[in-house]
Amino acid sequence: MNQADCQFEIVSDEDGFRALQHEWDDLWSSAHGQYGQSFSVCWLAWQHVAKPRGRHLCCIVHREKGQLVMVWPLVTYRRLLWTYLCPLSPEAGDYTRVLVTNSPATPALIAGAWQTALKRCGADFIKLQYVDEGSELHAVASRERHVMIAARTVAAFAKLREETEWDTFCKTLGTMSGKKPGALERRLSKEGELAVRLTEPGNASENAALVDWILARKRAWGDRVGKRGEWLSSSHYRDFLVNLLCPANGRAMGRLFVVTLDGEPVAATVVGVGTTCVDGLIASFDARFARFGPGSIVVEHVIKWAFDRHLNVDFGVGAERFKAYWSRNNITGAWSAQIASSRWGVLAFRSKKTVRTVARQVARLSSLLAGQRRGTPAFAPNDPGGKRSLDLPMNPS
Repeated sequence: MNQADCQFEIVSDEDGFRALQHEWDDLWSSAHGQYGQSFSVCWLAWQHVAKPRGRHLCCIVHREKGQLVMVWPLVTYRRLLWTYLCPLSPEAGDYTRVLVTNSPATPALIAGAWQTALKRCGADFIKLQYVDEGSELHAVASRERHVMIAARTVAAFAKLREETEWDTFCKTLGTMSGKKPGALERRLSKEGELAVRLTEPGNASENAALVDWILARKRAWGDRVGKRGEWLSSSHYRDFLVNLLCPANGRAMGRLFVVTLDGEPVAATVVGVGTTCVDGLIASFDARFARFGPGSIVVEHVIKWAFDRHLNVDFGVGAERFKAYWSRNNITGAWSAQIASSRWGVLAFRSKKTVRTVARQVARLSSLLAGQRRGTPAFAPNDPGGKRSLDLPMNPS
């Protein structure tokens, strides 16, 4: 691309952002975009999460011959003395992806968008959550010098569009915990009148009630296992989910599946629907029925629904067994990172790193002195070489 082609625009006002809708929709369709890359989802995330939380728009776009070929919706916010740049999203563990046309120019477009984010968005730090390993965005971000935090997790992806017959597909799966597809549902049906259904997008009251049911049980689960994301108690995220299922205008980008026993919900899940893929967003179940696997039952119905519509299923991050099972161990990587993108950010990063290093050294020295006062040898007698450096952790494992 020549210099004229490499001009990137930043849309920072709400009216300008909304004006992108029609050409954004066209790009999303032609690029086979995923759920979270659609204008509808990003607009809901802005209206119900980012804007109420005081975020500021910083949406990077690029056009070729007047046609939109790339859009990367970002937001900025202040924390203490620093400005952070992060993707526009519901802020609940979502992927970071750039919507871009499929062409030989794609790597250059991603690189240009990244440089625009670094140089023109006024941020001290860039926070990226769950970037697909091996993607162009991962490649450019991982080359940065000042990566403060980098963590890898795994994700599972079921390639259902390659399959043609449900029973044949199920036979390739084997069993999970000794059960084949359909077995858990037959078992639970003996406990009462069992039903599994998809709610109607127009039924706002039912969808809202079930979203509240999912979040309440998800919070209870988080308390039991010691995991509690801020978004679980966020009214903003709750409103996002409700509006995702019951949009004021246009088609619903989210669908809700519910398993009921004698008319009462025992499991439910919300999924996002893209052009070629279904994304798992949030799910929960009634812990009283855990031994019957109601969560697995609702997942199976989601997969069958996607299968019938020739859609893949992205289970999202996490190493849960059911994800590996239904994806036939098609496991990929996803990276989260925080990168210092200004001199002020680099200074803060280095200062924080220095403070942590000094604190660790002080703690080690204090531990050593306390051991000497108790009469403990300064160095472990079974240490290979007969000594242990104070620069090394006392327990390398």
